[in-house]
Amino acid sequence: MSFALFEPQRAIVSCILGWVMIAIAAYDAENFIIPDVLSLPMIPAGLIVVWLLDDIEASPTLVLEHFIAAIAGGALLYAVRYAYYVWRKREGLGLGDVKLAAVAGAWTGLQGMSNALLLACVTAIFFVALVHVRGKTSVTSTSALPFGVFFGPAIWVIWCVNALAARTELAQLTVW
Repeated sequence: MSFALFEPQRAIVSCILGWVMIAIAAYDAENFIIPDVLSLPMIPAGLIVVWLLDDIEASPTLVLEHFIAAIAGGALLYAVRYAYYVWRKREGLGLGDVKLAAVAGAWTGLQGMSNALLLACVTAIFFVALVHVRGKTSVTSTSALPFGVFFGPAIWVIWCVNALAARTELAQLTVW
């Protein structure tokens, strides 16, 4: 699909990001953990991709915005993790999810990170509701849910949407 939507360079990047996010989702689904070996390298990789593929801005300010988004994403989910622990006296969000939020910020920027987080949350809620309605397993307030299953693919989807929007915007600029 990526090669049908993007020029070869961006398609390769899309495939790499997609494969890593699928690997994260699959590993998290099976083991309830997101391996650092998959998530941590994606933070600098996202910043490098922004710098190399930035067609519109051509300035370091976009890379800085993505860097700040990576820090903000990690800090936001760490704060949620900490608040949940203080409130419920048990872990509710793993550090892998915190690191994945930093990945989202690095690849998609602040707006994209929040969109990826929203998409992942809505998808996870829909999944839990579907499992509950179908009665396949009992869903309780203490049921574990591997959030990376939803967050990883959401990052890729939002990155693709942003890349398509940038391509369309660039095409509009060249027409005028």
